Amino acid sequence: MGALQGRHRGEAETEVCFLNPTTSIRPAPHTNTNKHSSHSDFSSIDPAPPLAQSSTIPEIKELQTTLLNTSLPLFLRYRAMFALRDLASPPTLPTAVPAVHALASGFADPSALFRHEIAFVFGQLSHPASIPSLIECLSDTKEESMVRHEAAEALGSLGDEEGVEEVLRRFIDDPEQVVRDSILVALDMAEFERSGESEYASVAVEAAA
Repeated sequence: MGALQGRHRGEAETEVCFLNPTTSIRPAPHTNTNKHSSHSDFSSIDPAPPLAQSSTIPEIKELQTTLLNTSLPLFLRYRAMFALRDLASPPTLPTAVPAVHALASGFADPSALFRHEIAFVFGQLSHPASIPSLIECLSDTKEESMVRHEAAEALGSLGDEEGVEEVLRRFIDDPEQVVRDSILVALDMAEFERSGESEYASVAVEAAA
């Protein structure tokens, strides 16, 4: 679940990331070994570190090209994904909206796991610019249920935005069980967002303990 920092990657694709010849170990969160690397606002342990920015002007189009290039190693594509994520946070950055739009183009990828990761990143960002692509993903009944599940929870993190709760409620009786369950979680998240509560994840974890 996005809000709980959960990850549901398939083993095959994840292993490809870590078997890339340029790295022998998985980097620890917040480890910065490159002087050009930017600080990330996110504490999740990602399958690849964000690509370092080589200049003060981020090349979002270049990162998007890498993101979408299926001939590149998955490791590099994930690095582009997380670099774009970091360019979208905080949401007031001038690069935020273009970076979100670049990430949204990843929903056209042939890999369901890759699309799932895009939705997960949108759940981390909770940026309103991601709402149209998340709604489109959730509404696509031909999409894999695990991708729709993550899109639903990402929308839940944006539950205080106009119209989001109404969209979620349209899928409360979805034929897919995992989607129905995710809608219930998303509506719960939306309620937290509207109430002004913070740290949904920590509250949920403590309640489950």
